[in-house]
Amino acid sequence: MGISSLGIGSGLDTATMLEKLKASEQTRLNPYTNLKKSYSAKISAWGQISSLLSSLQKSVKSLGSDAFNTLSVSSNKAFTATADSGALADSHEITVQQMAAAHKLKTQAQENADSALGDQKGGTRTVTIKQHDGSEMKVELKDDETSLNQIAKAINKKNGDVNASVQRTNDGYQLVLSSKKTGTDGEMSVKVDGDDALGNILNTSAGGQHLDTDGKPIAGDAGVNDKMISVADAQDAKLRVDGSDYTRSGNHITDILDGITLKLNTVSEKDNNGDFKSEQLTLTPNNSAIKEGLKEFVSQYNALVKQMSAASKYVQNDTSGLDKESVATMNSKSGALMGDSTLRSLVGEIRSALNGVYGDADADYGSLANLGIKIDAATGEMTLDEDKLDKAIADDPKQIANMFIGRGDSEGLATRLKSIITNYIGDGKDSQVGLINAATDSLDSQSKLAQQQIDKMQKQIDAQIERYRIQFQSLDSVMSKMNSMSSALNSLLATL
Repeated sequence: MGISSLGIGSGLDTATMLEKLKASEQTRLNPYTNLKKSYSAKISAWGQISSLLSSLQKSVKSLGSDAFNTLSVSSNKAFTATADSGALADSHEITVQQMAAAHKLKTQAQENADSALGDQKGGTRTVTIKQHDGSEMKVELKDDETSLNQIAKAINKKNGDVNASVQRTNDGYQLVLSSKKTGTDGEMSVKVDGDDALGNILNTSAGGQHLDTDGKPIAGDAGVNDKMISVADAQDAKLRVDGSDYTRSGNHITDILDGITLKLNTVSEKDNNGDFKSEQLTLTPNNSAIKEGLKEFVSQYNALVKQMSAASKYVQNDTSGLDKESVATMNSKSGALMGDSTLRSLVGEIRSALNGVYGDADADYGSLANLGIKIDAATGEMTLDEDKLDKAIADDPKQIANMFIGRGDSEGLATRLKSIITNYIGDGKDSQVGLINAATDSLDSQSKLAQQQIDKMQKQIDAQIERYRIQFQSLDSVMSKMNSMSSALNSLLATL
């Protein structure tokens, strides 16, 4: 009978002995596991630094353009204006004389929305809806598709430039056609081919009937002979900007003033003489954006500096208790990237850029110190004197813009920092891989090699422990037999 558990046959605590041997063998993995941990810590540290560099790059980008091109836009009643980076500080006189409107037609009231309105049998009829800009929609209807609801369904199924709906009124049901286009380009005409009865309800070629206060077609109106009624005429927007008249098909206008989008809200008010009153659109530089941009820059830079300092920190090794032949290991409190040449280069390049002088040679504001931004020599972190910054912005924001953006062949601070950061984190495309990516790729490869060594050695350790287990089992078996023989001899001797 075999021995199923260690120590049973021999009486020795071979199970504990085996566990101690296993623990001893596992220490052979320590150099590789420590190495892998080191690689993982470095990859993590680079990941944090890379993320903070990306955040800093966003604030640098703002200081490279947006912060100095932000305009405050006046609030107006007849229109709302928004400005992008192409807009210039200026003022404009604007009058909204007419809003753009979409064409809308409706049929005469019908008794039932589901009753067939066509009179042709055994065929199809075609409803053609044209718009003034030349676009066209053709809808074919079968004999059982000539009710108001079916016509609306067929038109909407085309998903064209016209919406259709059926509305219930006090007089009955009406089919309503609405152009998706504003302005005269969207004016609709409707023609039915193949069904006179349906044509007598829908045919419209002159914009629709216009009704008087009694609900009767206005005599002499261009649409007096049309079958559908005009709910809203198609009309273009009309406005006057700085003394010049403009007509546009929509109420969102982007092509009159450079960098400015006008959203027309309502027709301008009129004075006592009945003339439209103009409103003044004023665009002024928003200097507060410069201050906010610089405050964000300081905040993002300090966060980066703290992380880089933590990653490169050196803590002296503890050698107490070591004999002369022992070697001290790196203190665990030291940074994961302590002594890393890539990190040293990054810190050096950024500090060099920040300590530079930019803009015109004779400018009063050419360095961060001129703006009230100081860099602590010990920690590398920035401090901001807001009062000094406010004075600089009020004094000459253009000089500050030149300092960050550059002028002519002169490189600005934002441009220089952007170049440095891109060199380390890449451009987000395949065209330029950053130095940090290259470093982490190398660390990742080394980490995988270390893992391969760990896996290989673990197999060797497992095999060695299995050999120990077999040897202990053999020992148990031999000791069990010897104990049995000893018991038998003792019994035999007792009978003598």
